Amino acid sequence: MLIETWRPKEGSPWEIQQAELITFTQKYGRTALPANTVRELMKLTPRHLHSPGSLLLLAKIKAEDGPRLAGFSCVTDYGRGLSLVVVHPLYRGRGLGSKLLGRQISVLGKLSCRVPLSSVSGLQMCFRAGLTAGSMVKAPGGRAELILEERR
Repeated sequence: MLIETWRPKEGSPWEIQQAELITFTQKYGRTALPANTVRELMKLTPRHLHSPGSLLLLAKIKAEDGPRLAGFSCVTDYGRGLSLVVVHPLYRGRGLGSKLLGRQISVLGKLSCRVPLSSVSGLQMCFRAGLTAGSMVKAPGGRAELILEERR
């Protein structure tokens, strides 16, 4: 498995990559994802990805017909903006989500994630990546979310 950073370049097909990520998220994202997460991914521009605290990581596997997306993580504003990890069902339970978050932390130096208390797998992933609980908040709609943070 290869984890690579994806940075938009001049003339690079961001729209194609973005469409792939949106489709992947809609198909394989757990139902625990807030509805506004996909909308935030749709609004994401190359300018957002160039701003401090933003990083898009792609986890790819080698397949017979070329590399395939196994999962990805996208963070803006050190996680205070968009903080998203989506892993294909075939690769869940293998630590891929935690590896993606761990790489986010090592590159960005700090990270904050909001995870619903009902998302046990999401909380486990964050704890395995080294995040610790900072506080609990009530999200729009009334559900409780834990704010997990790592600062190095």
